[in-house]
Amino acid sequence: MRLPAGFDLHALEVFLLTVELGGMTQSANLLGQTQSAVSQTIAKLESALGATLFDRSLRPLALTREGKALFEHGSRLLVSAKGLVSELRDGARLPVQSITIAMAESMANQLTAPLLTQLGDRAAYWRIISAISQTQHEEFLLRKFDMLITGNSTFEDVPGLQHLPILHEGFILLLPRTYTGPVNPIEAVQDMPFIRYSLQSGMGQRIERQAARMRLRLSNFVEVDSTFQQLTTVAAGLGWSITSPLCVLPHLTMLDQLRLEPMPRAQFFRQFQLVARDEDLGHLAGDVAALARRTLRDVAFAPLVSRYHWIEQMIEFPEH
Repeated sequence: MRLPAGFDLHALEVFLLTVELGGMTQSANLLGQTQSAVSQTIAKLESALGATLFDRSLRPLALTREGKALFEHGSRLLVSAKGLVSELRDGARLPVQSITIAMAESMANQLTAPLLTQLGDRAAYWRIISAISQTQHEEFLLRKFDMLITGNSTFEDVPGLQHLPILHEGFILLLPRTYTGPVNPIEAVQDMPFIRYSLQSGMGQRIERQAARMRLRLSNFVEVDSTFQQLTTVAAGLGWSITSPLCVLPHLTMLDQLRLEPMPRAQFFRQFQLVARDEDLGHLAGDVAALARRTLRDVAFAPLVSRYHWIEQMIEFPEH
């Protein structure tokens, strides 16, 4: 049996994206096409198969019985096809056309130059984005990113994704160098204003949840959305904060104005991982995760650990 004209991998990909994103307009935006072009591609696919794939009387679009069957079996077929393409390109050392990778600003500060230096030839064009993490998560699910380095675990139940560990780190206290009082018990610090990290970020929300569990009475003084703001405000003696070793790395010149201390009780952590779709990138996702671990372990953290030896016990670089 020969496959009918109009039933090809491109048409199948357009159909699958339309289902995943919830409409033809959304898939057209992602593909850089008009909504009319997407509609025509799906219509030709339906004609080739002799089946109606969408119930167009419903809003949003709903799959017919035949559409559900094509989505289930077509997803596996497209995964296999993309895996084959990735394997052939890896073997021939051919770069992919483009890669978009998103990560938190603190991670991007450390990884952008090493990534482009060591793996830059693996893609013809790189787009590296740092932004508020919640926005990144939504855009990854909309397939605007190929890879996401994140400290959030909201993707654990999403099928078809790789989860590659990079960094496990504990949170620490950030105090002005001029503060000479006790930090154990931590309540003694609460006489100073608390410098909040953005509650729009995963890190800021994580700190707030932990503070609530510890029943800390944190003042409402100021909220900042960059680590530079956070560290300079504390260094100026305007308050104290909770941060992580990774967030301190870009600002090592400020250490003489700061006092870093481990959490005296109720230590808590965050886990960074690289998330990518199983079928899209061949070995590239694993290579990026391995490079991130090496760079952070061997280069980025070394100056901080040499000054604060106890931080070494708070960071891990798991490979599995």
